[in-house]
Amino acid sequence: MPTRVAITIAGAVSLGSYEAGVIYELLEAFRTHNVAADAAGTPDAKIYVDVITGASAGGMTAAMLAQRLMFDGGAMEGEFTNPLYYAWVERIDIRELVKLTAKEMRLKWHSLLSSDLIETIGTEMLVDTMAPGSSQGVPHSVVEFERQTPVPISVGLAITNLNGVDFMLPIAGSDEDGFNYTRSVDQKLFKVAKTGLSEIAVDGKPRAAAWPDFRQAAVASGAFPAAFRTQPISRTFDDYGTRLPKKPLLPDLGTTYVEWTASGAETFTYCDGGVLQNQPLGIAKNFIDDRVRAAKNANDANAHKLADDRLYVFISPNSVKSSANTKLEARNVTISDELAALFHTYIRQASFHDWITAEGMNEKVRTLDVRAKQLAQGLANKVVADSDCLLKTAQELNAWLIKDPRERQQTYDRLERQYADELQLVAQSTVLNDAEKITAKDAFLGGVATLEAAAELGERDKMKIVAVIADGKTELAGSGIAAFAGFFSKTFREHDYWMGRVKSRVYLQRQDVQRILKVTSWPEQSKWGSSLEEVKTRLKNPTNINTLPLSFGKMLWPGLGSLLYMFKIRPAIKRTVGLVLFGVGLAALGLVALLAAAILAFIFCIMHGSGHVILK
Repeated sequence: MPTRVAITIAGAVSLGSYEAGVIYELLEAFRTHNVAADAAGTPDAKIYVDVITGASAGGMTAAMLAQRLMFDGGAMEGEFTNPLYYAWVERIDIRELVKLTAKEMRLKWHSLLSSDLIETIGTEMLVDTMAPGSSQGVPHSVVEFERQTPVPISVGLAITNLNGVDFMLPIAGSDEDGFNYTRSVDQKLFKVAKTGLSEIAVDGKPRAAAWPDFRQAAVASGAFPAAFRTQPISRTFDDYGTRLPKKPLLPDLGTTYVEWTASGAETFTYCDGGVLQNQPLGIAKNFIDDRVRAAKNANDANAHKLADDRLYVFISPNSVKSSANTKLEARNVTISDELAALFHTYIRQASFHDWITAEGMNEKVRTLDVRAKQLAQGLANKVVADSDCLLKTAQELNAWLIKDPRERQQTYDRLERQYADELQLVAQSTVLNDAEKITAKDAFLGGVATLEAAAELGERDKMKIVAVIADGKTELAGSGIAAFAGFFSKTFREHDYWMGRVKSRVYLQRQDVQRILKVTSWPEQSKWGSSLEEVKTRLKNPTNINTLPLSFGKMLWPGLGSLLYMFKIRPAIKRTVGLVLFGVGLAALGLVALLAAAILAFIFCIMHGSGHVILK
């Protein structure tokens, strides 16, 4: 069966150039591999990308990537002409970002940089390319087909809802109220299909509002606070779940309800999705769980393979390392120390929330695997002596835990494939006769099904996550000034795009990655080099940047003129700087006056003191 890949792209600001380089190399490796598989007549060896999620700059990249894969796969093959290179290396630059439009000039303080430019790029990349009459190509080779129809690509964009959405969880014993909370973590979900967006089409052409809606969500995901203005998006309660029923109807215990007061759609204000979920692996996992459930409902015996035979590729310009502050001591903490620590604590939790959740689920699945192996060994060695009793008990429990008989049988069939090695232990037992082996096998499947259902792990799998990451300080030129430095120079962005390609080639050669993807080597791998340094040498650095990190002066200097221009044209900044300078001037005059008064007082005291001595 083919291997599937889910791609999650983290927030990166200007380091979207690094992520673009990673993605280019990944797709080229997958493409050449799939071409070779087709030539060899082995379609089950192919690799497909069916889920893409992103936050912040990664959300904008995810949207562009999904659209081009589905509608113009050939565009992604150009080393320096693909859409991601154009957007993140060629198009975005501080000289353009500081050129505010006439409309923006009238806005007092909505954003430091040109939000109109970002919206224009979004329109160019996501709307104009899909206009009636625009040229479109065939899907990329990583797009799967079913009966000559491309399988939709699920796209999840993390966004932050500044208004918040109200939820209520009923509390037992209370008919009037429940646990109420407001949630700002949000996402916009799409299916990019050949018939259009979200599988909506009119006369074979995309619905007029579909692609602008797609663009709006992508721009909102990348609306970095203060740098770019917030974005409005219209939502309905269907986006969030079950609507809280009106009285006298009572809510059901265990169901979380949306408290939706609007009669129809409601418009919320959104900013950068990376503020609260910078690494949206959870959105990708939810997509895959939904696909597994849909396949099971369609009686697909291989439904579980949609999750099991899968690699999660996490792309980020920041290394996933410990950020613990071991030097902080309670007895020495000042107010400023505490506030700084709280800020870093927030960033830490927002950044790694989905990693923590994924690892927690992985640990549960690992525990189930351990218990399954122990049970198989116990049955094979007759440590669990009464397999008949275990079988009967498991059947009774499973009839209660998995009520649908068809679903129970599907669970047993899946577990038989999933735990084939453990069942082989039972089959090869030297202490069981043939009849006992049959009973032990059924008891094993029933027992594992009970453990799995009780832990609610029936549709869960181990998330095989590979992170293509870099050390921002020592490997990326644009990582300085909160990752905005890349906007100051195209040279910085070219370097980081190159580094993304280097890192991708190194990661594609990892044994664990190739094992999950069922690849022994990539068609072009012999040309890459094996070690990081060898890959760097063979894939020539297009810039003269060889030493990192760059000094603050070297980072700032290329964009200094543009920043000064921004101060010149931005009335609010001019006023602010003017007020600051005026305040500094007043303070300086006050200090001079105070110093002069002190000197005069000192002279007066000396003179007065001398006169007093003479009179005495």
